[in-house]
Parts: sequence; structure tokens; C-alpha cells
Amino acid sequence: MRKKKIIYLVMFFLAIFFILNINTTRSIGINYKVMEYKIPIYLKVMDFYNRHYNYKYLVNNINNKIYDKKNIILNTTKWIKDNIKKTPEGVDTIDYHPLTIVQRRLGKGDQFNDLLSVLLVYANVDSFYYLSSNNISHSLTFFKIDNYWSIIDPYYGIYFVNNEGLFASVEDIKNSEWEVFTLESKKINLSNIKEVFGNKFNDYDEVKNFYDKLFYNLPSSNDIDNTYIFDRGGRSYTQDPLGRIRYEIHNMIKLKH
Repeated sequence: MRKKKIIYLVMFFLAIFFILNINTTRSIGINYKVMEYKIPIYLKVMDFYNRHYNYKYLVNNINNKIYDKKNIILNTTKWIKDNIKKTPEGVDTIDYHPLTIVQRRLGKGDQFNDLLSVLLVYANVDSFYYLSSNNISHSLTFFKIDNYWSIIDPYYGIYFVNNEGLFASVEDIKNSEWEVFTLESKKINLSNIKEVFGNKFNDYDEVKNFYDKLFYNLPSSNDIDNTYIFDRGGRSYTQDPLGRIRYEIHNMIKLKH
């Protein structure tokens, strides 16, 4: 009986060894062209856990001794604004993993939002990123606070405030009841507009008009809550091991239907 157990155990470990050495595919986007290459499963698993622990370490360091959600959201966005530079013209855009953005310290607009949504989820703030479908190529980050959804724009380092001085809800935003604030909680005006947006806008009306167009087709809070987390957008919910397992199961179920 003991011999059989040893044989089964050896066979089990041999099977695991064999499976982990099977090649799988990894994708990398360079200037929005996707390339694929082969990598053994064991290396892919090791890389995944390396990224997972790096995200945890990064979030804990960014928000050391910060506990309330508002400050976690603003502080995490400030860290990205201070540490990730906008990719200059002529420099390759690499779309690999959100951690790559941190390592390169460079990102395009969608990558700023991709990274922010991932870090917020690691900070226990429900979040995903959204690309406007209204003929304007600009991404935004949705996040949930006090049981409602709001929006932040890490690329320019701004957020939206309602008439009560709180994060504007999606409903506030859809009803045009919002103002634009910097991450230092200062209202956008002529004295700081160039500092925040460079030469993109000349006055606050242009800023307002730009975001009004972005907000035209926003999903409602109910739409978001009724959409499964992996179908909302981005990859913020798939970076930790449990989330990844749930994501793969979700995809298998979708394929069967």
C-alpha cells in the first residue's frame, strides 16, 4: 500500500513537471501591433506572482498610513501623475502588463487609466477604466466610493466635484452638475489651466465642452453594477490570483454559451 502511494506521488509530481514545462502563448503590443511568442507555463506563473506581489508592495508603500478611501484614491492618482510621464512622440508604446508602465515610467492615456484602476483594486477600491465611445479617444477611470460610482482622469491629474464638494457621481456628471478640480483639490481656472492641460485648452469653457462630449454616452451606475466585473473594461480585476481564476472560469462559461 505504501509503495502504491509513493508511485502515485511520483507520478503526480512528474505530471505537474510535464504540465509546467508545456509552452503557452504570451502577447506584447508594440505601438499597438500585437506580437506573440512562446513561453513555458511555469515561467508565466512565476511572472504572474511576481507582478501580483509588486502591485501589493507598491500600493502599500504609496498609501502608507492612509486609510480613508478618498485620500487613497487621490494619493494613488498623485503618485501616478508624479512618477509616470506621458510617452513622447517617437518613443515606442509598449502594452505588456500594467507593471510595465511602472517599470518604464512612461504611458499613453489608456495606460495611465489601466494602471490606476489596477492599483485602486489592490487598494480595495472597486475600479475599472473606460474608453469613450463618442469619437474622442480619451480614457477615464471609474471608481466606487460610498456605494456610488465616480470618475477620475489620471492622465491630466483631475477629478470631478459635485455641488456639495464631494466626488461627483455618474448621475451628477450626466446631469452636468460637476466642476473640474486638480488632485490638490483646487478648482481649474485661468491661473492653473495651462499647468494642468498644457496647450490643449485656452479656458474653462473649452475644458467643460471637452468632458461634456466624453460624458455623453457614459454608462449609468445601474449599468455598471449590473455588468459583471470582467466585462466592465480594462484588466483591473484580473491581476491577483483569485481574480485570475474567476476570470478564466468566466471565459470558459461564456465560450460554452
